[in-house]
Amino acid sequence: MDSSSTPNRVSFDNNKDVEDEEEQELATPDSRGKRKESPTANGANKAPRILPPRSKIWNHYTRTKENRDKCICHYCKKKFCCKTKSGTSNLLKHISICKQFYSYSDGQSSTQQVIDEEGNVMSAKVSEETFKEATNEMMVIGELPLCWVESVAWKHFCNKMKLDKPVSRRTSTREIVKMYLQRKAAMKKWFEANKQRVSLTTDIWEAKITRASYMVVTAHYIDECWRLKKLIIGFKHVSDHKGQTISRVLLDVLADWGIEKIFCVTVDNATANSSALRRFHGQFSLVSDDAL
Repeated sequence: MDSSSTPNRVSFDNNKDVEDEEEQELATPDSRGKRKESPTANGANKAPRILPPRSKIWNHYTRTKENRDKCICHYCKKKFCCKTKSGTSNLLKHISICKQFYSYSDGQSSTQQVIDEEGNVMSAKVSEETFKEATNEMMVIGELPLCWVESVAWKHFCNKMKLDKPVSRRTSTREIVKMYLQRKAAMKKWFEANKQRVSLTTDIWEAKITRASYMVVTAHYIDECWRLKKLIIGFKHVSDHKGQTISRVLLDVLADWGIEKIFCVTVDNATANSSALRRFHGQFSLVSDDAL
């Protein structure tokens, strides 16, 4: 058994020596310490690298998801070939003759002018100040709550129509008060300059929940273009419905607006209104000889 086991041990050692010699031959100084390259190192299975476009023409086109060699025009929705090796000459040629693109460019231009309802020439592009003013007027005319400008519906509408970003309710509150004061000052100046004779309608309204009483005074007049206009010049809180209170509020409102000429005053058939108009007639006639 010893004689048989010895040759086997020798042959194993010899094989080991052969393997060590092969490894030493393969382990050259240039290959030592380097990581073995994988079959995919040459990029056979590697995804192609997508570089961002550098040409400004891609502001008007978008590559399709199905095929990157095809793109779509943002304006006329036509498809074009856009292989990387072919260049963008065909895209430049199309954008130079695309009618929808020229229509879009004219709409974005701030120099284009249109005629408004008043017959005045104005810019077709809506400015940020005009957008804010129209939003505030919408809330006032529609009696919308101030939180409407922060609602999801209004933000979605502005985003869909490519309008400016809506402001907060606090900003809208300040701008509405500022707009009221500016327009009131302009109207007061106009009344004082033209000595306009106006007609008044007034009534007292009572809130159902708080039971508080408010007196509303509306002025009706003809402007310089011979159009009938009406304007709420007073919304006052009153403590009672007496004739003396009604007459005092009318006189205070007219003095605040600088109105010195009255054509007529229309009220309902309440008894307090008859007493109020007698007092008003006697005191307002002292303003001038042409007051009534």
